[in-house]
Amino acid sequence: MEWKLKPSDLKRYPHFDQILKPADIIALVADPLRVAQNTFFPLLRYTKGWQPFRPDKDSGKPRPKPKDRPIRYAARRDAYIFAYYRHLLSILYEAELARLGISHCPVAYRRIPTEVDARRGKCNIQFAREAFDRIRGHGDCCAIAVDISAYFESIDHERLKALWCRLLGVERLPQDHFAVFKNITRYRVVERIEAYKRLGFYGVKSTAKNGTPINGYLVPYKDVPTQLCSPHEFRQKILGENGQYDSLVIPNDDAHGIPQGAPISDLLANLYLIDFDVEMDTLAHSLGGSYVRYSDDILLILPIPVHQAQKIMDDLPARIRAYGDQLLIKPSKSSLIRYAKSANGQTCELIAGKGKNGLEYLGFRFDGRDVFLRDATMSNLYRKVASVARNQADATVRRYTGKSYDELCAAFNFEQFSKRFGRVEGFEPTSSNKTWTFWTYVVRATEEFGPAGKKILAQVRRLRRRSRARVNAEIGKAVQRKLKREAASTAVE
Repeated sequence: MEWKLKPSDLKRYPHFDQILKPADIIALVADPLRVAQNTFFPLLRYTKGWQPFRPDKDSGKPRPKPKDRPIRYAARRDAYIFAYYRHLLSILYEAELARLGISHCPVAYRRIPTEVDARRGKCNIQFAREAFDRIRGHGDCCAIAVDISAYFESIDHERLKALWCRLLGVERLPQDHFAVFKNITRYRVVERIEAYKRLGFYGVKSTAKNGTPINGYLVPYKDVPTQLCSPHEFRQKILGENGQYDSLVIPNDDAHGIPQGAPISDLLANLYLIDFDVEMDTLAHSLGGSYVRYSDDILLILPIPVHQAQKIMDDLPARIRAYGDQLLIKPSKSSLIRYAKSANGQTCELIAGKGKNGLEYLGFRFDGRDVFLRDATMSNLYRKVASVARNQADATVRRYTGKSYDELCAAFNFEQFSKRFGRVEGFEPTSSNKTWTFWTYVVRATEEFGPAGKKILAQVRRLRRRSRARVNAEIGKAVQRKLKREAASTAVE
C-alpha cells in the first residue's frame, strides 16, 4: 500500500526548519540513507491548560483542580519521516494483529470499517455502543474499566525496540529505522515560549502599575515566520553553540517515554501492548467475555461473579507492570460495576472505584438502561463555550464601535457562534474534522444509541440558554475591558 501525501498533510506551522515541496518530502522519506542521516530537530513544547467545569457552584463541592497537558510537535521534515514510518509499521502491525487473532482488541488510532459502509471508519461512539451492547447481551455481568497512568510517558524503550525488530523480522534495526526509533525515544524538546523569547518574537510588551512586566507577542502570532530562524541562529541561539547563549534544549534522558502527538507515537503505543492484548483477550475469552483497549483505557466485560471480577481487577496492576516497570493503573480512574437483569432491562451497582451511576466509557455513561454524555464531556463543552464566547465578544465590541451593551448583544451572531464549538475532545470522526461540531456529535450519538440515547438530548437541552447567557456576560466584560483601555490611553496622552 503506497503512502500518499494529501494536501492536508502539508505542515505550515512555525518551526525550526523550512517548508518542503511535496516532491522533496517524498524523496526524503522514501530514501533510507537520507532518513538514517537526517539530523532531527528538537520538538517544540507548550502546555495546554484548562479549568474543569463545575456545573453547580452552590453544590458545596470544591472547584476541580486545573488540568494541563504538554503538547509537543516535531519540525516539518521530521514529522513527515515519522508519518511515513508509521505507515510502514502499521501495515506490519495490522498483519500481526490478524495473525494473533486480536484485531478486535486495540481500537484506538486505527481505521476499523463500519458494518454499514466499509468506506467509513468507526469512532468512539460506535466503540461505546458496541461495549454497552455486549453488557446488555450478557444480562448479568461485571464491567472492569481501568486507565494506565501517563501511558505514553511510561513506554519502555528497550521493550519497544524489541517489538519494532519483531515486526520487521530482524534482530537489529536497520539504520533508517534506528534513526527514527532513537529520535522518538531519546527525543529533545524546546519550550516554545523560551524559543520565541530568544528569537525576539515574545517578550515584555508593557508594564503594570506596580512595575510588573507584562509579556506577550511582540509581533502578531500570524506574522511569526514559518521558519523561525536560520540554521546559524538555531545553532547559536537555540543549541547554545559558541557559548554566547545557554542551550534551550531539554533531552529525554529517561529509559522510557515517547512524545504523545508525534505522528508515529500512536502506532507505537498500540504496538507496545500487543502481548498484553493477547493475554487479556485470552483471559476474557476463557470466561465467556470480551476485552478491548482504547489506547490507555482498558475494558473487560465478563459474565462472572463479583468476587472473581474483583480478583481480576486487583491483579491488573501486576499484570500490566510485567510489560514495563513504569506502567501503573490509576486507582482514581478504575471501576468495577456489576450489571444484573431487571424488569426494565438491567440495574447497575458500583462495586469498587468510580461510577456510581454506571460505566463511563469513551465519553459516555451507561446505567444499564440509558446512555448519557459523560460529565467530563459536558465540562469540556462548557469550557469551550466560555473560550469561544470570550474571543468572539471581544471581536464584536471591536467591530461595532459606539454601540450600547444591548445593541452589541443583538448584533452578536449567535447562530454562527453555536457552530464554533468544534471537535469534542477524544472524538475521532473519519470525515473531515472541520465539519464536525458538538451538535453533529450529539445527533450522531443519539442516532447510534437509538432509544437508549434519548437522555443525551435532555442533557444538552439547556445548553443554548446557558450559552446565550455566557455570551451576554462576556460582551459585558469586553465592554469594560475596552473602557479601561481607553481610559488608560487618555491618561497617557
